[in-house]
Amino acid sequence: MATVGITPEDGGKQSSEKPLFQYNKYATKKTLAKGLLDISLLMANASQLKAMLNAGTNVDYFWVVIVLIAISLILQLTVGGMLLVLGSMETKSPEVKRHVNGLNNAAVGLICVITVVNIFIAAFGIKISD
Repeated sequence: MATVGITPEDGGKQSSEKPLFQYNKYATKKTLAKGLLDISLLMANASQLKAMLNAGTNVDYFWVVIVLIAISLILQLTVGGMLLVLGSMETKSPEVKRHVNGLNNAAVGLICVITVVNIFIAAFGIKISD
């Protein structure tokens, strides 16, 4: 029995029309996983913002952390919107596929920026001392 390769042109189907790999299901699950991670990070940033506001302005780097958290929250909301759009798009034509690919790349880039911002939030975050 010959092995048939999986290519986007044939829709990931063998000659018997049984799909080997369903690209749309994979993309939808990947987008959902990104969205769930974005929500968990959004909740963590909201918690950090609350802790900073409760601690007051006498905390070292108060305004730096507040600005970084605000940047992170804005970027996360932007990525969340992008993921909603990505999850609802049908990729039938090559033009739409290029648009979806560009939007996906932009979302991944913003997620990298969010990660770096959150590293700085953790570095400058609240220090509990007596």
